[in-house]
Amino acid sequence: MAANKLEEQCEKGYSYWAANAAGEAPPPQPKLLSEEEARQQAEQLTHVSSGASAWNAAGTLEERTIALDWIKAQLEQLLLGLDHSYKGAAVAVQRVTRCEGEAHQWIVRGKKRAGFELSGVEFTWRVQLGGGTADVCGKARVPHAAADELDELQLEVTPDAAPTAAGADAAPGAAPASEAQRQAAVEAARSMLPLLEGVFEQLLERARQK
Repeated sequence: MAANKLEEQCEKGYSYWAANAAGEAPPPQPKLLSEEEARQQAEQLTHVSSGASAWNAAGTLEERTIALDWIKAQLEQLLLGLDHSYKGAAVAVQRVTRCEGEAHQWIVRGKKRAGFELSGVEFTWRVQLGGGTADVCGKARVPHAAADELDELQLEVTPDAAPTAAGADAAPGAAPASEAQRQAAVEAARSMLPLLEGVFEQLLERARQK
């Protein structure tokens, strides 16, 4: 009888025995983490949630390049948002036409940092002279803008080559800007320089939070 039982088990094979043995095995018991293991796991989750890539869960150091198109769009948004006047003239930025250089974001131990070094930032401006008598348009250029040298910004301002007729907001029948008015508009546009440091500081913060 025993021999028949043994023969039957052999016919069913090892896979049958293994499947039944596995089914009878007790489930693995959960293992409590030590304080050190729990701390390390919590740090890894914090680093990932702060923006670090999954492969860099430790958050030691990660560098990312920020696209210049994004930098240009953010800079234009900030410049267009300026509300500035000078000696009765309203000064407005129209659009950013050029932005070159590079920008980066770093994640160091779970904390985000950013920096940029831009060259040849150019934008167009429009000055509406007091009383809506005439509008003058022109171009402005920031030769160099580095995140750690924002107190050294320079602004080069030039009016359009020809006088610009009064815009839609000017008084009806207003004459084109005279040379004196163009010079006054250039002075008004140049007065934006003290505002630029704040603009680039906001740009730096947006790059950090990106």
